[in-house]
Amino acid sequence: QLDCRFDLDANTMSPRTSFKYVYIPADDTCPMEELTMEIPEGKEMECLLDVLKDHFRNAKSVGSANEQKEIFKKQLEDHSGKKIDDNLMDIAARMQMVQPVALLPGGHATNWEHINCYVDDRGISKGLPRNIRACGIANECGASSDIIGDAFIARIIDDEERFERHDFTLNEVSSSAKWVKRAFELNVAKKHNSGDIQEQLRAMGGMNNASDALELQDDLPEPGPPPGAIEEGVNHPYQWTQDGEDLVVTVPNLPAETGKGDVRCDIKMKHIHLECGKAPDGERVIIDGALELCSDVIPDESSWSILTNKDGTKRIEVTMTKGKDMRWPCLTLTKSAPEMK
Repeated sequence: QLDCRFDLDANTMSPRTSFKYVYIPADDTCPMEELTMEIPEGKEMECLLDVLKDHFRNAKSVGSANEQKEIFKKQLEDHSGKKIDDNLMDIAARMQMVQPVALLPGGHATNWEHINCYVDDRGISKGLPRNIRACGIANECGASSDIIGDAFIARIIDDEERFERHDFTLNEVSSSAKWVKRAFELNVAKKHNSGDIQEQLRAMGGMNNASDALELQDDLPEPGPPPGAIEEGVNHPYQWTQDGEDLVVTVPNLPAETGKGDVRCDIKMKHIHLECGKAPDGERVIIDGALELCSDVIPDESSWSILTNKDGTKRIEVTMTKGKDMRWPCLTLTKSAPEMK
């Protein structure tokens, strides 16, 4: 069997006649499978979607056709804000579409590598079960999505000038895989950024494959904070640093009489509220609990303490354990102090 790979260094391409992708059944008693698809000549883009449409069309569903139609109609009306007439509904009900969920969003930062999860776009109206394993993978990637029914994961290279399907293998379905960690970092960094609309539409509407390109991710620049996350030109009452899975927030130079009773520190998975009654007026709320953290922390593995400086003043140190071992580009998604280097 002739393999075809894109040589990113030489910028040449040898013929690829097949690619691998992964099937994740909604029934978690059934094993995940690594599948291989032959690429019909001239149909590299649509070949996977055609096969998946047939799979979803023939999959078992719950409820009668009329019940499914009514649920689907309500979904369409809720989404469009308009009433759907019966004729248009009949046409829509006969269509079978595939919904892509972008796990690794493609763009310059990934050398245009996309990894998507494909699901039945009518999974809810068909009464299909939640896919626990696929939901877990999406969550690990920071692409929160409630995935319903059978799911498929595949990889592509798509930069508008070239479209190539590359292998996605079963051993890559792991929370420790490099692409998963990279996806999480990029999705967090882009959480509050609409970004390049065209690039995002391609990420949501594309398809996916590439195995060798994964090794390039370590050489890519770290994603920056979302626009507006860092509040520049402001004297923040705290400083923060990070080392591996640990975050340390420090409130320096508090009055010597500051005690634990003056401090309120509430740490939750996505928020921290920190205030000190001995801080200067207007700075007593150090970090507002309404602000969302850059990513999750583990509250049970986090703590705070009051320490004495050499000059007798006090400081608060809060140590939080990250939910994922990744570098945070900011502490909170808005109004964050820059990281102390």
